[in-house]
This record gives sequence, structure tokens and C-alpha cells, in this order.
Amino acid sequence: MRNKLSNVSLSFFHLFFFFFFFPLFSSLFFLFLSPFLFFLLFFLSFFLFPFFFFSFSSFFFPFFLFFFSSFFFFPLFFSFFFF
Repeated sequence: MRNKLSNVSLSFFHLFFFFFFFPLFSSLFFLFLSPFLFFLLFFLSFFLFPFFFFSFSSFFFPFFLFFFSSFFFFPLFFSFFFF
């Protein structure tokens, strides 16, 4: 009986970790990482590929990437309120 209870508590711990800590730390990681990725991609598109820079898609690609990454990972930061 004691072994079964420990298995149940372990499974609850894993669920708690998955729904609370994992979204929190992953969102914080990507929130801090996304500006660096933005500047890195902007640097690469501007200095290493200048002939692609004047096209519309390559110029706005870092902006779109930064916007969508922030839009996707920022709600994960508040996901611990709902679990």
C-alpha cells in the first residue's frame, strides 16, 4: 500500500512539474533568448547576405520571427495561473 501511494505522489509530482515548472522556465528561456535571436538574424541578413537584404521577405523575416516567437511563448509565462 505504501509503495502504491508513493507511485501516486510521484505521478502527481510529474504532472505538477509538467504543467507548472516546464512552461514557466521554457517561456522565460525563450523570452530572454528571442531578442538575441532577433539581433543575430538581423545581423546575418544585413551583413552576411547583403544581396538578400533588399528583398521584402528577407528584410522582414527577423521581425516576423521575433514577433511570432514572443507571441507564442509569452502566454506560456502566465500558464501557471491556469493550472
